[in-house]
Amino acid sequence: MKKIYIILATLLVTGLSSCDMEKYPYSSVEESQYLATMNDFTNARIGIYSYYRSITTGGYILTPELQCDDFHATAGFSNSYGNQYRWDFQSSDGNVEGVWQNHYAHIARCNYFIDGYNKVLDGTVTDLSDANKELIAAYAGEAYFTRAYNYFQLVGYFCKAYNPATAESDLGLPLQLVYSPTSDASAYPGRSSLKATYEQILSDLTEAKKLVNTSKTVTQAQNVLNYISQDIVTAFQARVALQMKDYTTAISNSTSLINIGKYPLLNSEDGGEAFRNMWVKDTGSEVIWQIYMSADELGSATGTSFWGQYKKDDPSSQVMDYIPSQKLIDLYEQDRDIRFAAYFAPFTLKVSTGATGDIYVFDKYPGNPDIYNVVSVDNHYTNKSKPFRISEQYLIAAEAYVGNNDIVNGAKYLNLLRASRLVDYVDVTYNSPNTLLADIQDERHKELVGEGFRLTDLKRWGLGVNREDATQDAALVLLPGGTNTTALTKTADDFRMVWPIPKSETDVNPQIKGQQNPGY
Repeated sequence: MKKIYIILATLLVTGLSSCDMEKYPYSSVEESQYLATMNDFTNARIGIYSYYRSITTGGYILTPELQCDDFHATAGFSNSYGNQYRWDFQSSDGNVEGVWQNHYAHIARCNYFIDGYNKVLDGTVTDLSDANKELIAAYAGEAYFTRAYNYFQLVGYFCKAYNPATAESDLGLPLQLVYSPTSDASAYPGRSSLKATYEQILSDLTEAKKLVNTSKTVTQAQNVLNYISQDIVTAFQARVALQMKDYTTAISNSTSLINIGKYPLLNSEDGGEAFRNMWVKDTGSEVIWQIYMSADELGSATGTSFWGQYKKDDPSSQVMDYIPSQKLIDLYEQDRDIRFAAYFAPFTLKVSTGATGDIYVFDKYPGNPDIYNVVSVDNHYTNKSKPFRISEQYLIAAEAYVGNNDIVNGAKYLNLLRASRLVDYVDVTYNSPNTLLADIQDERHKELVGEGFRLTDLKRWGLGVNREDATQDAALVLLPGGTNTTALTKTADDFRMVWPIPKSETDVNPQIKGQQNPGY
């Protein structure tokens, strides 16, 4: 009997994604008919790309961010991401489960494409022109990159931070590298070592680097910014290397992107207008990769958690779930740093208790009016996600140089980034690597706030979470001074710095039952 392949259905957990991503293939087809034509491969590629609109917005960013120290729940908030905010999430938590399941669903799409590509290589799939084979190979590079991207996101949340000394014994992820859906639980993979997980990510990126070719995959009518390029692979390799404490590789990749001058940093020369437009209009020279969206193809409205549901007639009645902490606000030199006006907006907030106060709200996702649906009230705080920007590469280079005990070059890249963000900036000279690293950490915090990096950064640095009870206005927040709200403090070794393997996985996978993360 011929095998029937059925693509995994996308599970969209409340709070994780509101967009109805197109599902391809959407039904079962005989194996002999799958990915047999150029059109099949083209449509499968569309399915891989469409998923990015989901996994780079909404809960995939907010679940880890709201677990950390930058935002306070408002009085009367909707309890969105409440388990993460209070640090009482368990293995049955819907947000945690959704991140796990949807990343693995995306991995399944990649495996499906890569399996088809391998059939082209071994001659099983015939009747393709040489030009089509070259194009399919370039598409396969995108699939390898995407599989690595998903595994990297998962390993950052569900595993310990990478330590070269213990990675071989630390638990990593279940690695599924072929598309083989089955109801036979004995065939489900157990957890690999952390070292093996990262080796797989590196291997996939090596394949992506060989195959990705935007000169073949992007037409003149398309925006190359929306497609996986060699530069994006390089940027990702730098990110992975930093996480692995492979500082030499991180330096090589990050500085290679900086030095080509293709993605110049935005600065204060225009009063910060271009930098602000990067977040409002989704434009800007320093974006390396931006996910395609349109009014008909949207990701989640990430900004809704910070602005509340859009209310045109009475914006002051909007119910915001989270506002920035005073600790975050105080990181910035408000009158000099172009990021402050771009990331924060003054607002008079009235909460359900009747309290009113003048505060700053987080405005990094204000909504791009060119893409949201003006009829809907749910899409106004939707922006195109930007998984890679050149500013991160400056921060990677700076941190990696310090890791290699090169203070001079570490300071160089920190000063270059600061000079682009601060009016009348004067370079700082450092004599202490610890002082320099602390400043790099603060700069990374300021630059990348709200983009999903904070939890994995704290883990890499061996730091815990400390909200410090620093509220903008105690009357506006939920349970001010509470040890599970504004005064929450967690050490770096707290078990919830690593998320639990979801109960839905441990219930059905016998290989993983004894491999739950400690504490759950």
